[in-house]
Amino acid sequence: MKDLATLQELEAALLPVPGPVVIYKHSTQCGICDTAIEEVRSFEEKHPSAAIIYYLDLLAHRELSNAVARRLGIRHESPQAIVLKEGKPIAVLNHRAIRFDALDQAVGR
Repeated sequence: MKDLATLQELEAALLPVPGPVVIYKHSTQCGICDTAIEEVRSFEEKHPSAAIIYYLDLLAHRELSNAVARRLGIRHESPQAIVLKEGKPIAVLNHRAIRFDALDQAVGR
C-alpha cells in the first residue's frame, strides 16, 4: 500500500492508469477499520499486481479525505474503499462490505 497524504499524491492517484486503483480510507480508532484493513492487506498480499492501493489515514489527513469526497462526488464513510478505473469510480465499499472477495470482484479479477 502506498500512503496518500498530500493533494499532489491524490491528483496522481486520480490520473487514468492501466488497471484499477483503490483508495482505502482508514481510521486508527475504529474497530471496523481494523477488520477492513486486514481484508485489504490480504487482497494485496495475494494479488500484488491486481491494483494500486493507496492508504489514507483519516485522523492524520481529514482534509484530504474531504478532498477525495468532493473530487469524486462520493460521500465520506469510514472505512471506505473506492475502486477507480481510468481515474473514475467504479465501486465503493463501505464498512463491513470491505472484504477480500468484494475487492476481487470490484477490481475485475
